[in-house]
Amino acid sequence: MSLQVRSLASGSSGNAFLVRTTAGVFLIDAGLSARALERVLRQHSVEPSALTAIVVSHEHHDHAQGAGPLARRFQVPIICTPGTARALEPALQGVEVRTLHVDGTTVGDVDVWSFALPHDAAEPAGILLRHQGWTVGIALDFGHIQPHIISALQEADLVVIEANHDRERLLATAYPWSTKHRIMGDYGHLSNLQAAQLIEAIGQDGKRRDVWLGHLSEKANENPQGVIKIVRNYLSMQELPPVKLAIAERGKPSASWHSDLALQQSDLFGIC
Repeated sequence: MSLQVRSLASGSSGNAFLVRTTAGVFLIDAGLSARALERVLRQHSVEPSALTAIVVSHEHHDHAQGAGPLARRFQVPIICTPGTARALEPALQGVEVRTLHVDGTTVGDVDVWSFALPHDAAEPAGILLRHQGWTVGIALDFGHIQPHIISALQEADLVVIEANHDRERLLATAYPWSTKHRIMGDYGHLSNLQAAQLIEAIGQDGKRRDVWLGHLSEKANENPQGVIKIVRNYLSMQELPPVKLAIAERGKPSASWHSDLALQQSDLFGIC
């Protein structure tokens, strides 16, 4: 079976991605309530007890709130970095925790690696998944671009990154200045422009790939199609290989990727 990825939700209200192969099905992040995760999994014909694992990128509520309760109820192991495990220790009582390092682990028939992200969490990680020659890279919640992030994501056929905010819209929100400063800081979140610059940097290798933009702010980036337009306009000015763009939307299942379809469509990609 091919590698399949579905965005169940992405945003400050919760992040979760469903990964399927022949040998298993697992989650990347569990940032919805356990009850909401059970419901959306069953909507996608997945019994929570069938989960092979829950991979948690970091301990923040919008990535981890449902991890402990869901794992305890259905005896599902949690996979995360040592720092994230320590930060979540009270919430993970009675749960099997497996350590995620840069040298990787295996979930079913998927190889999983982590890479460090600059974010204000204990040990936040981007995630690389590899199955039968296909690679998916997920990097949400980081405040600035670093060379090793570019290198890691260049491995991927599907790249999932955040386009959290429009800087001017963020400055115009009613958030206190301390919150705005955190979001715009080096350990906060990427803006739309930074996301476009990251895609440009990744694309220097000439490889064709799909890109999902996620973790859009409800108050500082409320229009998904507007985000696509901003990023598309930036990329159209660069001499890059074709990129297929989609939005991992807030609060609902949205973008879906299937390695078999990616192979069939590889000659049809255009910036869209």
